[in-house]
Amino acid sequence: MKKLLILTAVLATVIASCDKVKNTVPASPMSGTLDWSLYPDGDSAHYVAQGLWPTFTANTNTQRNVLIEDFTGHRCPNSPSPTSLMQQLIATNPTRIYGIGIHTGPSGLTAFQETSAAFPTILYCDAGLEMGKHFGQDIPNSTFVGNSAFCVNRTLANGQFTSNAGSAITNKTNTCLASTLKINIQAVTNYFPSTRGLFLHTEVDKIDASVTLDLALVVCLVEDSLIARQTVPSNPTWDPDGTPGDPDLSHSDGINETYTHRNILRGCIDGNAFGRDLTAAYLGTNGKYYINYTYQLPAQYDAANMHLVIYVYDKITQEIYQVIEKHLL
Repeated sequence: MKKLLILTAVLATVIASCDKVKNTVPASPMSGTLDWSLYPDGDSAHYVAQGLWPTFTANTNTQRNVLIEDFTGHRCPNSPSPTSLMQQLIATNPTRIYGIGIHTGPSGLTAFQETSAAFPTILYCDAGLEMGKHFGQDIPNSTFVGNSAFCVNRTLANGQFTSNAGSAITNKTNTCLASTLKINIQAVTNYFPSTRGLFLHTEVDKIDASVTLDLALVVCLVEDSLIARQTVPSNPTWDPDGTPGDPDLSHSDGINETYTHRNILRGCIDGNAFGRDLTAAYLGTNGKYYINYTYQLPAQYDAANMHLVIYVYDKITQEIYQVIEKHLL
């Protein structure tokens, strides 16, 4: 009987060793609750063996980047001109200045963002509407009372988060670019076309000890560009990309049929417009934070036309300390 038990144990060991080891990446807050069905092999052991789970090297970046949030609407004639100025500002330093077009008003969805038979393209999303209300109606005496309006790293000027003057936006941007870096971010993306599955791995390094611990990490899904109708002032001259200067294009009806909407916020990949709190659960032994995500890209989006905007902000002051951009492909 003893020999039989030993033989049974040996056979069980042999059989187990022949099986694949599934999900060797632990389902802990640091690894996140990941959907391994989005990995074509379906096996976390294989994912790790292929070197897809990153080991981050030292982050040598010393520069603070800038996120400009453009609260806009496709039926707002006042939006194209300041959006054009924002795009021109981004073009002066495209590796450090990023923009997001957030189709929302100060109360969320307004007539400027709504669809109709004449404006059928949906450009708003739930996350963007939440952000609009947060910086509009939820803040007493906010100057964000209509489109268009802009946040620059959500810094304050004259006690306000939003600005609509080009000079104010430029001044805020230059101030942020010249300021001391307090937070560093690194990220690795792996996208698998067969499942439309995105794996995102992030590292957040709080390099300034004076920064509050009330931080959160936000991951925005952004569409690079989309041609769709836009209301513009009557009789302007606009290029198809929304910039002034083409005398052959006039819009006496106040509509640009070939307007290029850029950097359109399509949501946050974890469904949270205000991100995940950087708690001790995400803290590594090296003092850095690690959060990982899986996300299935909706069928209506072209992965080659999408990117992520990843930022860390202070939940008390609202200020964005650092932002980076990662393309899916």
